[in-house]
Amino acid sequence: MPRKSTLRIISIVQARVDAFLKEIFDLCESYEDSTAKGLSDTIATEIAIYDTLETVIRRRRNERTLFSRLATDIVHSIFGIALDVDRIHDPDLPSNVLKDYGDQLERMRRVSSAWNNFLLSSPRYWQVIDITRPAKAITSVIERSRSAPLCVYSFVGTSRKSSIRLVPAARVQTLRSDDAVAYHLYRQFLQNPMPALQALEIRALPWMGDDPSEPLGNLPSIRHLKAQWWQPPADAAWLTGLKELVLWRTSEPNMELLQVLSACANLEQLSILSTDEFVVGELPDAISPIALPRLRSIYLTFKSNASVAKLIRRLIAPQCFRRTLYVEQVLNFGLHIADYGRFISLEEGCSDQYPNSAYALIRGSYPGLKYKTESRQVVLDKVPSVEDVPAFYDLVQEFQSVLKRPSLTVIINYPSEATWLLLKSLGDQNIHTIVARLTNNSSDTGDFLKAIKAHPADLPGLDGPVTNATTDWSFKSLRVIEIHNTYVDLDDFTGLVEEYLHKNCKPLLEEIILVNCTLEGLESNHAVERLEKIGIALRLVFAGEAEESLSGYSGTS
Repeated sequence: MPRKSTLRIISIVQARVDAFLKEIFDLCESYEDSTAKGLSDTIATEIAIYDTLETVIRRRRNERTLFSRLATDIVHSIFGIALDVDRIHDPDLPSNVLKDYGDQLERMRRVSSAWNNFLLSSPRYWQVIDITRPAKAITSVIERSRSAPLCVYSFVGTSRKSSIRLVPAARVQTLRSDDAVAYHLYRQFLQNPMPALQALEIRALPWMGDDPSEPLGNLPSIRHLKAQWWQPPADAAWLTGLKELVLWRTSEPNMELLQVLSACANLEQLSILSTDEFVVGELPDAISPIALPRLRSIYLTFKSNASVAKLIRRLIAPQCFRRTLYVEQVLNFGLHIADYGRFISLEEGCSDQYPNSAYALIRGSYPGLKYKTESRQVVLDKVPSVEDVPAFYDLVQEFQSVLKRPSLTVIINYPSEATWLLLKSLGDQNIHTIVARLTNNSSDTGDFLKAIKAHPADLPGLDGPVTNATTDWSFKSLRVIEIHNTYVDLDDFTGLVEEYLHKNCKPLLEEIILVNCTLEGLESNHAVERLEKIGIALRLVFAGEAEESLSGYSGTS
């Protein structure tokens, strides 16, 4: 809404509210009795106030002076905001908002006759058509919409889908269906010429084959396509105009999918969610690399890492853009580290946009590893095992390398032997912060300290990057340690830092934060004093409370 219109609305509404309140207070004054002392007098005064309020409301209820004085563009702005008129053709508008549109419109029509007359005479409020409604209601909406572009929808659990035949196809700008039962009905409807169609959302049943006898009509203006268990034909001329493509698939990447993507020369957003269960072999090399020069965002979810490797090896997208990769069944992912690195790397011309920070979430349960920057994310849904530690290390190292070693925050959730070994192996990376979300098991803190001290005798090492032959602290860049929800022996922490100080004259470690932890061992004030002497702050944080300095906390738990 233009700023001038907004300010005008605020001014008019504020003046009206002030006049309304003033009238209430003026009428209430006539009922006031400053000498009233008893309870009955007080009750009588309150009743009089309520009567006054009702009188004012009744008097204002049917008054149309304000409504008639408002400029038409202001009224349209107010109603447009209430009904989300500007968003009804937005392909990302949540389905529940679209489904509530008709109810909201009917509620607004019941406010007053002035509102109802205005809404009935304004085609812009009659663009949304639920084709599951009775034919008479649909016909009425179409008549009221006049020549306005239409948003047609239906969702699961509805009926009377045949009413879509009442809709003039040439005026449909948005067509959204989440009802697989009505798939063939919508496919038949799409055989009509639809020059205004810009956003299409359609859903089939899993494993349902498309009917080649039902070709799609001419869709020259389509820009957004969301298809569930269905894929557009690779030879559709309108693919060149697509800006957004979202596909839910039941199979791994195949030749037809690559041909579809090759035709989407102007694509800006790509999302593929695949439920493929098995890898059936490599794609033929006949198809050329897929160039998507305008792509700005990509989101891929695949069952297997081999499947996604087939796709990302062929994608060429010279723009800087957001990338998210989620892989559910990670088998032999060490074979695809270079592919993951290629996916998360920056494109040519983006060398000045390398991230300053990243974080790696390591969990002993779902998901196994998440590596994320401001614009990149890779999630591997695999619980790290001891045998996988070298491959996980190589993956994090690859990401850090291609992104020029951003400052890394490592978060540990649901610790296990494998997660501690992986943390230990990462000591040579540019780690700024370690956050350990532990359990109430008192051994967790000990295991954590062993991991970050990286003494070979503390944890069994593996061949490769986990082995550390020195007794030096390997986390040279570590500045913050944060521990959650466990028992902490303060003797261990002070001893750890003092040992570090002995080997490194000026430690980088600046802060130790304990969140909802039970303290044991050394008295907290003594621990604070010992750490303050070497420039390290020790802080205690309670859930739901402001952070507090441990200097104000006395005694041990």
